[in-house]
Amino acid sequence: MAENTIFDRHKQGIIWNDIKIGNDFYMISITRRNDTTQVFLTNLIEIWMETMTNETILTRCRELNPLLNIDAFNYEEVVANILNNILEYIVEASVEQIKLRAQIEEGSMKFALYLSKGTPYEFWEIITKPLCVSSMEIIRQHKILLDLVKRKDEEITEYKAEGAELIRKNIETETFKEDDLKTHIFISNIGKCTSAFQAMMNFYNTLNLNDTSKDSTESASSTSKNDKMEQCKDNGVDGSKEVANEDIYIQRKLETVKSRCKSQKKCTINEKVTSPKIRTRMIHKPIKKLKKGLNDFIL
Repeated sequence: MAENTIFDRHKQGIIWNDIKIGNDFYMISITRRNDTTQVFLTNLIEIWMETMTNETILTRCRELNPLLNIDAFNYEEVVANILNNILEYIVEASVEQIKLRAQIEEGSMKFALYLSKGTPYEFWEIITKPLCVSSMEIIRQHKILLDLVKRKDEEITEYKAEGAELIRKNIETETFKEDDLKTHIFISNIGKCTSAFQAMMNFYNTLNLNDTSKDSTESASSTSKNDKMEQCKDNGVDGSKEVANEDIYIQRKLETVKSRCKSQKKCTINEKVTSPKIRTRMIHKPIKKLKKGLNDFIL
Protein backbone atom coordinates (compact mmCIF):
# COMPACT_ATOMS: atom_id res chain seq x y z
CA MET A 1 0.00 0.00 0.00
CA ALA A 2 1.06 3.59 -0.60
CA GLU A 3 0.73 4.30 3.10
CA ASN A 4 3.37 1.76 4.02
CA THR A 5 5.75 3.13 1.37
CA ILE A 6 6.04 6.55 2.93
CA PHE A 7 5.73 5.35 6.50
CA ASP A 8 8.71 3.02 6.11
CA ARG A 9 11.03 5.52 4.42
CA HIS A 10 12.75 6.34 7.71
CA LYS A 11 14.32 2.87 7.64
CA GLN A 12 16.40 4.06 4.66
CA GLY A 13 17.04 7.59 5.89
CA ILE A 14 15.80 10.86 4.41
CA ILE A 15 15.10 10.58 0.68
CA TRP A 16 15.24 13.80 -1.37
CA ASN A 17 13.44 14.58 -4.63
CA ASP A 18 13.73 17.53 -7.02
CA ILE A 19 10.96 20.12 -7.04
CA LYS A 20 10.71 23.37 -9.01
CA ILE A 21 9.02 26.35 -7.37
CA GLY A 22 8.70 29.27 -9.73
CA ASN A 23 11.99 29.44 -11.60
CA ASP A 24 14.07 28.04 -8.76
CA PHE A 25 15.14 24.47 -8.02
CA TYR A 26 14.54 22.94 -4.60
CA MET A 27 14.60 19.51 -3.03
CA ILE A 28 11.87 18.09 -0.86
CA SER A 29 11.82 15.18 1.57
CA ILE A 30 8.83 13.64 3.34
CA THR A 31 9.37 11.00 6.01
CA ARG A 32 7.34 9.45 8.78
CA ARG A 33 8.59 8.31 12.18
CA ASN A 34 6.13 6.71 14.54
CA ASP A 35 2.99 8.88 14.30
CA THR A 36 4.73 11.98 12.98
CA THR A 37 5.17 13.09 9.36
CA GLN A 38 8.04 15.50 8.63
CA VAL A 39 8.40 17.64 5.51
CA PHE A 40 11.71 19.31 4.57
CA LEU A 41 12.25 21.73 1.69
CA THR A 42 15.67 23.19 0.85
CA ASN A 43 17.60 25.06 -1.81
CA LEU A 44 20.91 24.15 -0.07
CA ILE A 45 21.01 27.67 1.35
CA GLU A 46 17.99 27.65 3.64
CA ILE A 47 15.50 25.07 4.85
CA TRP A 48 11.74 25.12 5.39
CA MET A 49 9.91 22.44 7.32
CA GLU A 50 6.68 21.20 8.87
CA THR A 51 5.89 18.46 11.37
CA MET A 52 2.42 16.89 11.26
CA THR A 53 0.78 14.43 13.64
CA ASN A 54 -2.08 12.12 12.70
CA GLU A 55 -4.46 14.56 14.35
CA THR A 56 -3.05 17.45 12.31
CA ILE A 57 -3.57 15.52 9.07
CA LEU A 58 -7.15 14.58 9.97
CA THR A 59 -8.05 18.14 11.00
CA ARG A 60 -6.51 19.57 7.83
CA CYS A 61 -8.39 17.11 5.63
CA ARG A 62 -11.70 18.16 7.24
CA GLU A 63 -10.96 21.88 7.01
CA LEU A 64 -9.90 21.76 3.35
CA ASN A 65 -12.70 19.40 2.28
CA PRO A 66 -15.90 20.53 4.05
CA LEU A 67 -18.12 18.83 1.48
CA LEU A 68 -16.44 15.42 1.88
CA ASN A 69 -17.21 12.91 4.60
CA ILE A 70 -13.59 12.22 5.53
CA ASP A 71 -14.55 9.37 7.86
CA ALA A 72 -16.34 7.54 5.04
CA PHE A 73 -13.11 6.53 3.22
CA ASN A 74 -9.48 5.80 3.98
CA TYR A 75 -8.19 9.38 3.99
CA GLU A 76 -4.81 8.27 5.43
CA GLU A 77 -4.08 6.18 2.35
CA VAL A 78 -5.08 9.06 0.07
CA VAL A 79 -2.81 11.51 1.91
CA ALA A 80 0.07 9.01 1.91
CA ASN A 81 -0.31 8.54 -1.85
CA ILE A 82 -0.35 12.32 -2.39
CA LEU A 83 2.83 12.79 -0.34
CA ASN A 84 4.57 9.84 -1.98
CA ASN A 85 3.94 11.30 -5.42
CA ILE A 86 3.82 14.95 -4.45
CA LEU A 87 5.00 16.30 -7.83
CA GLU A 88 1.92 14.81 -9.52
CA TYR A 89 -0.57 16.54 -7.22
CA ILE A 90 0.84 20.07 -6.84
CA VAL A 91 -1.67 22.78 -7.70
CA GLU A 92 0.28 25.76 -6.38
CA ALA A 93 3.61 25.98 -4.59
CA SER A 94 5.77 28.41 -2.65
CA VAL A 95 8.37 27.95 0.07
CA GLU A 96 5.70 28.64 2.70
CA GLN A 97 2.79 26.68 1.26
CA ILE A 98 2.26 23.78 -1.15
CA LYS A 99 -1.33 23.17 -2.25
CA LEU A 100 -2.22 19.64 -3.39
CA ARG A 101 -5.25 17.96 -4.92
CA ALA A 102 -6.03 14.35 -5.87
CA GLN A 103 -8.98 12.76 -7.64
CA ILE A 104 -10.86 10.11 -5.64
CA GLU A 105 -14.12 8.22 -6.13
CA GLU A 106 -16.00 10.78 -4.06
CA GLY A 107 -14.69 13.63 -6.25
CA SER A 108 -11.46 15.47 -5.44
CA MET A 109 -9.61 15.83 -2.17
CA LYS A 110 -7.48 18.81 -1.22
CA PHE A 111 -4.45 18.83 1.03
CA ALA A 112 -1.75 21.37 1.85
CA LEU A 113 1.64 21.72 3.48
CA TYR A 114 2.36 24.80 5.58
CA LEU A 115 6.11 25.29 5.88
CA SER A 116 8.07 27.54 8.21
CA LYS A 117 11.70 28.55 7.89
CA GLY A 118 14.10 26.40 9.88
CA THR A 119 16.86 27.58 12.19
CA PRO A 120 20.60 27.43 11.34
CA TYR A 121 20.93 24.50 13.76
CA GLU A 122 18.16 22.59 11.95
CA PHE A 123 19.89 23.29 8.63
CA TRP A 124 23.11 21.89 10.15
CA GLU A 125 21.43 18.73 11.45
CA ILE A 126 19.44 17.95 8.31
CA ILE A 127 21.71 19.21 5.51
CA THR A 128 25.27 20.14 6.53
CA LYS A 129 26.01 17.37 9.04
CA PRO A 130 25.12 14.44 6.73
CA LEU A 131 27.18 16.02 3.96
CA CYS A 132 30.20 16.44 6.25
CA VAL A 133 29.95 12.88 7.59
CA SER A 134 29.63 11.47 4.07
CA SER A 135 32.58 13.54 2.82
CA MET A 136 34.80 12.42 5.70
CA GLU A 137 33.94 8.78 5.08
CA ILE A 138 34.56 9.06 1.34
CA ILE A 139 37.97 10.66 2.01
CA ARG A 140 38.79 7.82 4.44
CA GLN A 141 37.79 5.15 1.92
CA HIS A 142 39.69 7.00 -0.82
CA LYS A 143 42.93 6.80 1.17
CA ILE A 144 42.37 3.11 1.96
CA LEU A 145 41.75 2.26 -1.69
CA LEU A 146 44.79 4.22 -2.88
CA ASP A 147 47.02 2.42 -0.40
CA LEU A 148 45.53 -0.95 -1.35
CA VAL A 149 46.03 -0.39 -5.09
CA LYS A 150 49.65 0.69 -4.55
CA ARG A 151 50.40 -2.36 -2.41
CA LYS A 152 48.71 -4.62 -4.98
CA ASP A 153 51.01 -3.24 -7.67
CA GLU A 154 54.03 -3.99 -5.46
CA GLU A 155 52.71 -7.49 -4.80
CA ILE A 156 52.24 -8.18 -8.52
CA THR A 157 55.74 -6.85 -9.27
CA GLU A 158 57.18 -9.24 -6.69
CA TYR A 159 55.24 -12.18 -8.10
CA LYS A 160 56.61 -11.44 -11.58
CA ALA A 161 60.15 -11.15 -10.22
CA GLU A 162 59.76 -14.62 -8.71
CA GLY A 163 58.69 -16.10 -12.05
CA ALA A 164 54.91 -15.85 -11.93
CA GLU A 165 53.16 -15.75 -15.31
CA LEU A 166 49.69 -14.42 -16.07
CA ILE A 167 47.84 -16.75 -18.40
CA ARG A 168 45.04 -14.33 -19.39
CA LYS A 169 46.93 -11.35 -20.78
CA ASN A 170 43.70 -9.45 -21.54
CA ILE A 171 43.10 -8.77 -17.83
CA GLU A 172 46.60 -7.47 -17.15
CA THR A 173 46.58 -3.94 -15.74
CA GLU A 174 49.06 -1.10 -15.92
CA THR A 175 50.83 0.23 -12.84
CA PHE A 176 48.59 2.65 -10.98
CA LYS A 177 49.48 6.35 -11.12
CA GLU A 178 47.87 8.62 -8.55
CA ASP A 179 48.12 11.61 -10.92
CA ASP A 180 45.50 9.94 -13.12
CA LEU A 181 42.90 10.81 -10.50
CA LYS A 182 43.62 14.53 -10.61
CA THR A 183 41.00 16.44 -12.55
CA HIS A 184 39.26 19.78 -12.75
CA ILE A 185 35.73 20.05 -11.32
CA PHE A 186 33.27 22.10 -13.34
CA ILE A 187 29.79 22.82 -11.97
CA SER A 188 27.85 24.78 -14.58
CA ASN A 189 24.31 24.60 -13.18
CA ILE A 190 22.31 23.96 -10.03
CA GLY A 191 21.09 20.63 -11.40
CA LYS A 192 24.53 19.11 -10.92
CA CYS A 193 24.61 20.37 -7.34
CA THR A 194 21.28 18.77 -6.51
CA SER A 195 22.38 15.47 -8.09
CA ALA A 196 25.59 15.51 -6.06
CA PHE A 197 23.60 16.34 -2.93
CA GLN A 198 21.21 13.42 -3.48
CA ALA A 199 24.12 11.04 -4.11
CA MET A 200 25.85 12.11 -0.89
CA MET A 201 22.63 11.80 1.11
CA ASN A 202 22.04 8.29 -0.24
CA PHE A 203 25.60 7.42 0.77
CA TYR A 204 24.94 8.86 4.26
CA ASN A 205 21.80 6.70 4.54
CA THR A 206 23.88 3.66 3.64
CA LEU A 207 26.40 4.52 6.37
CA ASN A 208 23.62 4.73 8.95
CA LEU A 209 22.20 1.37 7.87
CA ASN A 210 25.66 -0.22 8.10
CA ASP A 211 26.20 1.24 11.58
CA THR A 212 22.83 -0.11 12.71
CA SER A 213 23.63 -3.56 11.30
CA LYS A 214 27.10 -3.52 12.94
CA ASP A 215 25.64 -2.58 16.31
CA SER A 216 23.11 -5.40 16.04
CA THR A 217 25.85 -7.92 15.15
CA GLU A 218 28.11 -6.84 18.01
CA SER A 219 25.19 -6.95 20.41
CA ALA A 220 24.27 -10.47 19.26
CA SER A 221 27.91 -11.61 19.61
CA SER A 222 28.17 -10.17 23.10
CA THR A 223 24.86 -11.74 24.09
CA SER A 224 25.99 -15.13 22.78
CA LYS A 225 29.23 -14.97 24.82
CA ASN A 226 27.38 -13.88 27.95
CA ASP A 227 24.85 -16.69 27.49
CA LYS A 228 27.70 -19.19 27.26
CA MET A 229 29.26 -17.90 30.46
CA GLU A 230 25.90 -17.99 32.23
CA GLN A 231 25.40 -21.56 31.08
CA CYS A 232 28.79 -22.54 32.48
CA LYS A 233 27.94 -20.79 35.74
CA ASP A 234 24.68 -22.75 36.03
CA ASN A 235 26.66 -25.96 35.60
CA GLY A 236 29.02 -24.99 38.41
CA VAL A 237 31.87 -23.96 36.09
CA ASP A 238 33.62 -20.60 35.96
CA GLY A 239 32.41 -19.23 32.61
CA SER A 240 35.23 -16.73 32.17
CA LYS A 241 37.83 -19.45 32.62
CA GLU A 242 35.99 -21.66 30.13
CA VAL A 243 36.04 -18.96 27.47
CA ALA A 244 39.69 -18.11 28.21
CA ASN A 245 40.71 -21.79 27.93
CA GLU A 246 38.99 -22.01 24.58
CA ASP A 247 40.86 -18.92 23.31
CA ILE A 248 44.19 -20.38 24.53
CA TYR A 249 43.47 -23.66 22.73
CA ILE A 250 42.78 -21.87 19.44
CA GLN A 251 45.92 -19.72 19.81
CA ARG A 252 48.12 -22.76 20.42
CA LYS A 253 46.59 -24.52 17.43
CA LEU A 254 47.43 -21.57 15.19
CA GLU A 255 51.01 -21.43 16.50
CA THR A 256 51.45 -25.14 15.79
CA VAL A 257 50.29 -24.72 12.17
CA LYS A 258 52.56 -21.70 11.66
CA SER A 259 55.52 -23.60 13.10
CA ARG A 260 55.00 -26.43 10.63
CA CYS A 261 54.91 -23.96 7.74
CA LYS A 262 58.13 -22.27 8.87
CA SER A 263 59.94 -25.62 9.05
CA GLN A 264 59.44 -26.24 5.34
CA LYS A 265 62.59 -25.35 3.34
CA LYS A 266 61.02 -25.35 -0.11
CA CYS A 267 57.63 -24.26 -1.26
CA THR A 268 55.84 -24.53 -4.58
CA ILE A 269 52.82 -22.28 -4.90
CA ASN A 270 50.12 -23.04 -7.43
CA GLU A 271 47.28 -20.65 -6.70
CA LYS A 272 43.99 -20.14 -8.39
CA VAL A 273 42.40 -16.75 -7.76
CA THR A 274 38.66 -16.77 -8.30
CA SER A 275 36.15 -13.96 -8.41
CA PRO A 276 32.47 -14.00 -9.42
CA LYS A 277 33.28 -12.78 -12.95
CA ILE A 278 37.03 -13.33 -13.53
CA ARG A 279 39.00 -16.52 -13.08
CA THR A 280 42.75 -16.02 -13.14
CA ARG A 281 45.50 -18.55 -12.48
CA MET A 282 48.89 -17.42 -11.26
CA ILE A 283 51.57 -20.11 -11.73
CA HIS A 284 54.73 -19.76 -9.65
CA LYS A 285 57.91 -21.62 -10.37
CA PRO A 286 59.61 -23.49 -7.48
CA ILE A 287 61.91 -21.16 -5.55
CA LYS A 288 64.47 -21.77 -2.87
CA LYS A 289 63.57 -18.89 -0.62
CA LEU A 290 60.67 -16.50 -0.33
CA LYS A 291 61.36 -12.89 0.57
CA LYS A 292 58.49 -12.94 3.02
CA GLY A 293 58.04 -15.81 5.43
CA LEU A 294 54.92 -17.91 5.36
CA ASN A 295 54.16 -16.69 8.87
CA ASP A 296 52.94 -13.47 7.22
CA PHE A 297 49.99 -15.35 5.80
CA ILE A 298 46.78 -15.25 7.84
CA LEU A 299 45.78 -18.78 8.83
